[in-house]
This record gives sequence, structure tokens and C-alpha cells, in this order.
Amino acid sequence: MQRKFHRMNLADRRFRSLKPANCLFTLMVVCLILQAVVSVCSEKMYATEPAASATSFVSTDAKSKAEQTKKTMGVVAADCKKCHPSEVAAWMKTVHFQSPDERLYKFEGNTKKYATAMGLTSADLQGDSMCADCHGTKAVRDGKVKVISGVSCEKCHGAAGGEDGWLNRHQSYHENMPITRAEETPEHRAERLKFCDQAGMKRSSDIYGLSKSCFKCHIVGNEKLIAAGHKAASAFDFVSWTGGEVKHNFLVDKTKNADAPSLWMERTGGTAENRRRMKFVVGTLVQLETALRARANATNPAVIPQISGIIAAANGKLSQINAAAPTPEVQAVINLITPMFGTLFAPLPTDKETYTKAADEVAEQAKLFSRKYDGADFPKLDSVIKRYPPHYSQQFQDKYLNK
Repeated sequence: MQRKFHRMNLADRRFRSLKPANCLFTLMVVCLILQAVVSVCSEKMYATEPAASATSFVSTDAKSKAEQTKKTMGVVAADCKKCHPSEVAAWMKTVHFQSPDERLYKFEGNTKKYATAMGLTSADLQGDSMCADCHGTKAVRDGKVKVISGVSCEKCHGAAGGEDGWLNRHQSYHENMPITRAEETPEHRAERLKFCDQAGMKRSSDIYGLSKSCFKCHIVGNEKLIAAGHKAASAFDFVSWTGGEVKHNFLVDKTKNADAPSLWMERTGGTAENRRRMKFVVGTLVQLETALRARANATNPAVIPQISGIIAAANGKLSQINAAAPTPEVQAVINLITPMFGTLFAPLPTDKETYTKAADEVAEQAKLFSRKYDGADFPKLDSVIKRYPPHYSQQFQDKYLNK
């Protein structure tokens, strides 16, 4: 015990004998070492941005479903809740989250009926099946394509993984330093958003891209599936459905589900009212475009009237829009579609060419409308939009609203 005490006293005396200059030198050395360590770690943690020569990517629309599935990470692997806890919590209450339980995991009722008609087994539904394309999120796990969750973030906002994916870059506000969003330079932000767009991210500002993500599932283009009794389309309206159960605008204030993307409003000065008007028009144009593409591939005389009915309904909605707030873009689409009604409901040899060309033209007008307007000039649309209140599924109403 005396020896131990002696050693402690000796160490204490040596420490006390250090001169201030020596202490300062030692401290500087330690700081330099720590700085080097932090620099290395920061490079690994935050230097997610490729060199300028590596920023050329093919758009998501040009990539196959297989490639998208390989890039899909999923809510857990991507750790979405780390930055978006309120959004994930809101999603977990929706039918999007519950969809696999009702449509893929239970091989009974309509699920069994449609799967059998398509030659699919119960096991197929939980893997790389057409049913899972819309009723779940598919990703590669252990070398196989599997359903990993319900309809989740990447189903609407684009697959985020891979070295050229948008996940890391969309939250990286500096090339190699962990700074806040508020500290990001305008130049860096422009490059970051450009990268994310090219990597396939559907951001809040991309109303056309987001509505395309919705309608690719809410309009069914498979004739065999429709012939088996599946609906050709949901009773889906872009404004109504995204403004109800699936709304998740918590980014700026995690306690408030805003009526429009909160960061988008903060940065652009846009309003929820103007955004609703834009979503109403662009969403209807995309509904028409998607239905036209389905019609281009339709050959079954029993299915064609169902798809054509969607086209007619969308065109009628556009007529209402144009009567309240006329624009040359919407008028051009009405002028294009209305003359087609004479042959719309009957199959013709030229259908694929005719309706594909029409769909391409509608897409161009939709994109032009998105770039040209911000919704401020269309207050008269509000009376039309009121006919489409926020949509909530019966399950959601019973569990959360009708208490």
C-alpha cells in the first residue's frame, strides 16, 4: 500500500512540475491528433458526394423494375425514421403500411382469385410478383427479391440505394463537413438537388413525378388481371388522396402535419392553396396520360371499355377545370382527346400508335403546365376542388377518426 501511495505521489509531483508551456504544447499535439482523426472519420461519414465527372445518371423512368428493386433499401435499412420520425409514424397508420397483410400474406378471397388467374402461388405473392409491385415494397434480401414492407417511401419517392443513389446525398449539405441545412450554400444546394433529381428522387417540387408514382398503381394496365375481375382503377384523385390519410408534411415542425410540404413552403413561399390547384390539374393530366398508355396496350374487347371510361372521365374533369380556369395547355389536351371518342371504346389495329402518341402529347402538356404556373392564377378552381375532400380509408376512419 505504501509503494502504491508513493507512486501516486510521484506521478502527482511530476504532473505538478510541468510548466504551463509544456502543458500548452501537449494540448496542441492532442488537438492536432484529434483533428486528424475527425478529418478521416468525417471523410468516411460525410464525403458522400461523387466527383463532378460522376454525376451523369439515367432517369428513374428509363430504368427497369429489376434495377429499381436492386436499389430499394426499405424504411428500416435506410433508417428513414432517424430524420423523419413523424412521417414514418403517420405512414404506419395507413392502408399503405397494412397493404401486404391484406393483399399479399392472406391467400384467400380476391387475393387468391386474382393470383390464381395470373398463375401465381401464395409464395409468389411475397416475392417478385406483379401483385407486390403495387401492394408492397420489394427489395433484394439474401440474393432474392422479397416483399419487405407495405407501400413505403421509395415506392413514391424513388429507390434510394446504390453508390449513385440519392439517400445520402439528399441530406448532405456540404462536400465533407457535417453542417446543418440552414448553413448550406445556394450553389451546393443547387448541385445537390440536381444530383437527387438525376438519381431518381421524386421531391416535393416534382408534382408531375409524384403523381406518376401514384397513378402507375391506381390505374391497372394489365388486361388479364382486369378480365379476372380486378378493378381497372381506384376511385383515386391526386389532391383528395394525398391530402388525407397519406399526408405526411412534418419536416419543419415534427408536431404538425402541414397542408403542404413544409420545407417547400418555407423555401419557395408557396401556399397550400396554390399547391392544391397545381396538384388538381397536373394530377388529372397524369391520370389521362396513364389511362391512354393502358389503352394503347389494350386488345381485349371486354376490357377496353373500362380503360376508355377512365379516359373519358379524366377528359370531362379537364373540361371542368378549363371552364373555371382556362389555359392553353389544358385546352390543347381537350382538343386532342375529344375527337377520339368516336373510336375510343372499340379496338383498332392502330391503337398502340394512336394512344401512345396521345399519351406522349398529354405528358408534354402536363410538364409544361408544371413549369409555367404556380397555382396563384387559378383561385376559381377552389370551388371545383371542394368536391374532392380529403380521402380516408374506412379502416383509418374506424380506428382513428370515429372514436
